[in-house]
Amino acid sequence: MPVVAYVGYRARKRQMKLILHIGTNKTGTTALQQFLSINRKKLGKHGIYYATPPDTHNFNSVVRAPRRSMDGAPSWALLPRYHLVARQDEILGKFFVDHLVHAEREGAHTLVASSEALYCMPIHLHNPGDKNVCVDTLAQIECLRAAIPSSVNCRIICYVRRPDQYLESLYTQCVKQGMFTGEIAEFVNIVDDMLDYHRCLSMWQKVFGGSNTEARVYETALPNLIHDFLRYVLHLQESSLFAKASPRVNERLSRDLIESIRLLNKDIPCSKRTFDQRIYALVDERIADPSSNHEYLSPDERAGLLSRLEPSMKRLRTEFALPAFPQFDYEAAKAAWRSYPGLSFERIQEIECHYKDAQAHMGFRLERVFKRIASIARRKLPFLSFVLDFVRASGMHRILLVAVKRFK
Repeated sequence: MPVVAYVGYRARKRQMKLILHIGTNKTGTTALQQFLSINRKKLGKHGIYYATPPDTHNFNSVVRAPRRSMDGAPSWALLPRYHLVARQDEILGKFFVDHLVHAEREGAHTLVASSEALYCMPIHLHNPGDKNVCVDTLAQIECLRAAIPSSVNCRIICYVRRPDQYLESLYTQCVKQGMFTGEIAEFVNIVDDMLDYHRCLSMWQKVFGGSNTEARVYETALPNLIHDFLRYVLHLQESSLFAKASPRVNERLSRDLIESIRLLNKDIPCSKRTFDQRIYALVDERIADPSSNHEYLSPDERAGLLSRLEPSMKRLRTEFALPAFPQFDYEAAKAAWRSYPGLSFERIQEIECHYKDAQAHMGFRLERVFKRIASIARRKLPFLSFVLDFVRASGMHRILLVAVKRFK
């Protein structure tokens, strides 16, 4: 394991603590991250420093920082097989050390960082089947640990939900973001290792220590995961002192729109697929009587999946002292089951009409132009990346986007 170059960091007499929230996906992570971001100053009064790159609400971009392999293909692994332009451990090391220095300067005793991209390092969700991507999760976790100064006391926090519901929610997210265009049965084979919570978290235990790795059941934390995180992770009891995050975060799209996106993207190369959450949300609002059927697994498929994962879930509950996941009532599910009929021709036409109308809005068109220009500039004129990074870090791009929204 390589030694991080940033070895000059020295903690003060009071040991700095790092709380690393690793997900999982689809457990309210976006809402939690936005809450932590908008309450940075108030958290600072309690000695807690929330670490992110400038102008973002998590550090996914650091974890997923793309680097080019020898054949020019993007690689998202922390420890790729091919020579990279920049070492991922150095990127992570600089991120943590820089924020640890800032945290100590502000008098904080605890640093919090959140990225759902860390759980199981789900790089196989990007271009599934890509053989050029390293999937040695344990080595990636070891790389992450090596990037954090050894003097820092690390605590790993992971929320998990019942695997079948996690699978369905993750599937819809990957479909709507253009990352996957197949049926859910094929998707299960790709993300099967991510559903084995015990296996994944055992690797975190091995690297960070059993006493420093904690799992919490998402369903038990409801109806308010933010309150659960404040009380049981940050040990802050007065949640009313903090500003509330937007209630409309990463909302679920209708089944009809998800299916339409999946079919549309099947004929579009992965590199050219686009995802604009605001456009899709606008389209979803305009669909007349959309399908509310969000059960992608039949009762038999659901029961089979849970039965196969039960030994792992039992070990997880035992080792992490977790409450049981909500029970699946097979008979009730079978009685209520209605398979999704698919999209009618009329529904496809309706969605296409709403989508074209939403895309034609001047504000969305200008925003796409800005993003396209920035993307081309980074690719064709690498030296401009420093200017674009400065614009992003300074918040100037957000001012431009706010101005653009006036056209929407």
